[in-house]
Amino acid sequence: MGRHANPDIRRAFAEFQDQDTPSKCNKVRCLHCGFVRAKNTTRQIEHLHACEAYLASPEAQQWHAQNGDENSMNAGMAPNSVLSGQQPNPNLQINRRGPNNKRARDGQQLAPHMNMPPPIAPSLTAHLLTICAQPFTQATQQPFLSHAGCGSLAPGPLSQWLVQDGHYARGFIRFVGQLLAKLRLPQTANSQFHPMYRTMDLLISALNNMRREMSFFEITATKYGLTLNQDPPTPITRALLDLFVSASSSSASLLEGMVVLWGTEHCYRTAWQYASSFSSSLSTPSTDNHIVALHQALIPNWTSPAFSKFIDASRALVDELANITTARDGKEEMTRCEEIFRQICWLEERFWPDVDGMGEEDDSARLGPNLGPMGTGMDNGMNNGMSNAINNGMNGPMQMNGPQMNEAQMNGLPNGLPSGSIQMNGQMNGQMSSQMQPQMNSQMNNGERPAGGDGRNNFAGLESVGQSS
Repeated sequence: MGRHANPDIRRAFAEFQDQDTPSKCNKVRCLHCGFVRAKNTTRQIEHLHACEAYLASPEAQQWHAQNGDENSMNAGMAPNSVLSGQQPNPNLQINRRGPNNKRARDGQQLAPHMNMPPPIAPSLTAHLLTICAQPFTQATQQPFLSHAGCGSLAPGPLSQWLVQDGHYARGFIRFVGQLLAKLRLPQTANSQFHPMYRTMDLLISALNNMRREMSFFEITATKYGLTLNQDPPTPITRALLDLFVSASSSSASLLEGMVVLWGTEHCYRTAWQYASSFSSSLSTPSTDNHIVALHQALIPNWTSPAFSKFIDASRALVDELANITTARDGKEEMTRCEEIFRQICWLEERFWPDVDGMGEEDDSARLGPNLGPMGTGMDNGMNNGMSNAINNGMNGPMQMNGPQMNEAQMNGLPNGLPSGSIQMNGQMNGQMSSQMQPQMNSQMNNGERPAGGDGRNNFAGLESVGQSS
């Protein structure tokens, strides 16, 4: 479509030819302020929009009276009024060629430079923290941490946690090594800006940090006289180590491994910041070695600015890797990252030792059926102790005052005799001998536990968890 004459422009400008320039181009002069420039309809409209003399002229006042106030130029005007030149276009000053710093004769900028905000990139870590807000809170606000901050934690749970964190640290070293093996470093002129090289630098920093932390544990235990035993990894610790192995395997992407690295470390920092928030309630300084170690060494270690800087860098790198991933099915990978973060929250919640209201170790906390001393093993030993003893006695010969029971009679006995409902006299058409009853009483009163009841948390069916780690 060809250009057409604009009556508003013609009335506001006088056109002439500059004879002094070699190109003898056509120029225009604003009849209101005298501004001279090369003829250009777009720039002439822009000038009218900023020309104070024109805006104060009767022509401009009449135009505003017919078409609305000045604000109507930005909202409410029909689009064709801008295209036909009847209204100066306010968007002409955006994205113009070159720096937009031209000034009028009075020194004011014709079109002030507008800094457009950069586009906000999606954040995978923010998404994970949003969908797992409640599990993350439960994982980082446990009674163990509040007692540690208040100074009421017993030495036993702290020693238990230090031993398990040592297993965690050694597994973390292997995990980061496997992630380093997954990197593919391209040849580039500026490697410090490439995401793969920056990932390598962060992983190397993670290895150095963990090695210093292992030495820090040894020095702290010696300095404050903390007792550390040789307990093996608990089932929860083994599950965390298995997560390290899974997230760094050949079937997992680099992004999944980085989510595990950031997620576990972010949980640690948030948890110890929660513990630190209770430090103000410590009215008088404690003289207990383990409390002094907590408040002078352990809590400051995981709430330090250096540790926070490392975690923030990890989070930024996870978000960057998520935005540049080239997997065939990005949605499937994002779903796996969500599952991994939920698993991290579940495991981190249970990684802290269970304590009661006094800060002492509590083996019975958070254990369901078949998961510990208060599960099925103890139920069979306490609630059904009589029926178990009788059933165990049936496997051998039973001496009755009457005739001995044969196999057919024994098979006819009811299974699962209820607790406390067994009547010795007359229940089985005879009485147990005086030799059998003292033997049963001796077994029950001497404190014999059922098989597997060694006083520690017994997780049925989880003995082989984490063997690969």
